[in-house]
Amino acid sequence: MAIVIAADEIKKKLPNYSPEKAEEFHHESAMKADKLFTKALKEQFYSKVILLSGGTASGKTEFLDTQLRDKDCIILDATLSTELGAMNKIRQILKVGKTPIIYSIVPDDLKRAFVAFLNRDRKFADTHFYKTHSGSRKTLLWAAANYPEMEIHIVESTYTFQEKLQFSQILFESRQKLIAYLNKIQLSEHDIIAQVSLIK
Repeated sequence: MAIVIAADEIKKKLPNYSPEKAEEFHHESAMKADKLFTKALKEQFYSKVILLSGGTASGKTEFLDTQLRDKDCIILDATLSTELGAMNKIRQILKVGKTPIIYSIVPDDLKRAFVAFLNRDRKFADTHFYKTHSGSRKTLLWAAANYPEMEIHIVESTYTFQEKLQFSQILFESRQKLIAYLNKIQLSEHDIIAQVSLIK
């Protein structure tokens, strides 16, 4: 059974937290998650550490619950939206002799993901959506290029006709083809704004 560290779950336990004010508690919960992550790396015997990657409302938590929770590993449920943050996490993992693995959840439709983001109980400014989706893609490309031996899984999330979220892993024959795919899906914050601007 996985040891899961998720800032969104930590938020719920903070004094005076409410979903409508989720953004106000983001920094504090992220700091607590970092401390728990460091502690888990030192104390847990699991050799594999999964870093979840992807913009907010992409389906990461659902994927974790349905596909990863039964694995014997440590899981950090985060966005990996900055290269510096990803580098620090990977270095921490390698320093204690554990194996980092990235699972990136990429929505098949950013408009659909943005609608899900707007309808969530946890409220954040729209900029949080733009930054995490743009940043996570940039970070993933960086990680693939700088850690050529690290296992990276790309999973596409989509809704079925019954409005159920489903996941499909995208397989690549080589690292070069993975990097080519990641280059192809890069989006700036302005690109994302342009795609979702007509929804609100």
